[in-house]
Amino acid sequence: MPQLSLLSVLGISALVVSAGGALALGALQVAEAERSCEAPYPSGSTSNLVTTARGDAGEPTVSFPTPLVTPDRQVTILQEGEGEPARAGGYVDFDVSVFVGSDEMYLTGSSYDPANPVRRPVDPDIPDFFAQVMECQKPGAQIVVTAELADIFGPIDEDDYLQNSSTVVAVIDVRDTFPGLADGAARLPQSGMPTITQAPTGHHGFSFPNAPIPEGLRVSVLKMGEGEPITRGDFVTSHFTGVVWNTRQVFISSFDQGVPLGLIADDQTTSATGEGVVPGLAEALIGKTVGSQVLVSVPPELGYRLENLPPGVSANSTLVFVFDILGVSN
Repeated sequence: MPQLSLLSVLGISALVVSAGGALALGALQVAEAERSCEAPYPSGSTSNLVTTARGDAGEPTVSFPTPLVTPDRQVTILQEGEGEPARAGGYVDFDVSVFVGSDEMYLTGSSYDPANPVRRPVDPDIPDFFAQVMECQKPGAQIVVTAELADIFGPIDEDDYLQNSSTVVAVIDVRDTFPGLADGAARLPQSGMPTITQAPTGHHGFSFPNAPIPEGLRVSVLKMGEGEPITRGDFVTSHFTGVVWNTRQVFISSFDQGVPLGLIADDQTTSATGEGVVPGLAEALIGKTVGSQVLVSVPPELGYRLENLPPGVSANSTLVFVFDILGVSN
């Protein structure tokens, strides 16, 4: 049997980046229309045959008549979730187990570690199985997808047991969903700070002023979100970009990973575990709300220690970060 792994299919599975050492009535109808979401795949006669149960670690077991053969990609929602659905341009956290349709054999899956779900973009237009099937799914949902093996993994080296056309069953547990970028209300920028532009993909652009580099910590909220505030020790999901003010060169960006990353909102120099972000970022992020976009200028004394300088950052550099705060958990 071919050795199949989800690593190349699922991409990033480790979501935490250590910023301390490497870097966290008409109107009502319109609102209802904005919240509505039409799933791209209806339930099918094959996917409807699958039932599941929970294992000790939360991973699913399955039951279905064998051999199970699907004529096409089908999706059945076994458990409805609650909250904001996964939308195109956003991201979704989930766990997944894959089984062989011919005999219910477990094939591969994710870790089901609550602190380390799989994170994928949501985009029905890119050739990625999970990016397509996750649209409109809500946190807490469990869905079953039946498809041909090559539809999930791409072409494999076939053998007597598994062929590209073999039916497989993917059971997906949705953990959380996130927008693609901060959606708070725009606010006026501070004078003397860089101007931030943002592409439709969320990527940040910087335009630096012809002014002296600030000496102290500067924090500017460019968008004010209405979500939950960040408290010390929270796990913050964010898209961010870090630039060295002196050279105006990007030295870190979550966009290089293809998904937003997780930051721990604590000062890593004083936290009990040593985890967190540099002191200036901890001070800047704690108290900010989900949906906000925050611009921070970090002076050298509140940035990286000399022994932890990341590539591209030299001693005595002032750093500029912009964060799109997409989610927070305690």
